[in-house]
Amino acid sequence: MASSTLWSWTLAEFRDRTAAGTPTPGGGSVASVCATLGAGLIVMGLEVTRKGAEAELVAVLDPLLRSGRELLERLSAHADRDVAAFNEYLRARSLSQGSDDEKAVRRERMQQALAAATEAPLAAGRDIAAALDLARQVMAICKSPVLGDAAAGIDLLSGSLKAVLRSVDANLPGIEDLALRARLEEERAALGAISS
Repeated sequence: MASSTLWSWTLAEFRDRTAAGTPTPGGGSVASVCATLGAGLIVMGLEVTRKGAEAELVAVLDPLLRSGRELLERLSAHADRDVAAFNEYLRARSLSQGSDDEKAVRRERMQQALAAATEAPLAAGRDIAAALDLARQVMAICKSPVLGDAAAGIDLLSGSLKAVLRSVDANLPGIEDLALRARLEEERAALGAISS
């Protein structure tokens, strides 16, 4: 990547790089971007609702806004984390296999990178689930002119959760540590129950 963060790209660059036929940005990072935009719609609903609100409602809205803005930051970071994790896997995969020692090092590095590339979308999934929980609270109190926007945010978050779990599903079979795989599968199942 020319930049250390995909958030510095224009939308046109992001679209074109996604469609370029290179491994990144891929499903996990694109899903994290979509989740961030979905969370943005939820925060927008809160901001619009806060304008002109009575003090009693402001006291309810302000903590929700703080949570929403924190989730925006975390979801944004997941997009870059997903790209970095997959790029590390590609680096490990390209290591030399000339000797038995080199093969062993490559295998170990690939397993470490694969675990990280599985944990990255799971971490994104946890924050997307938190954003969905926030969104449901927002739907109950936001002004009617932005209900459609907040609902669209929920749709983007829901689809993004399903999408990041596809990355998990693609990686899990390659993890050789059975205890680690079982732990990751358990977490994936819990998030999958939210997304269905």
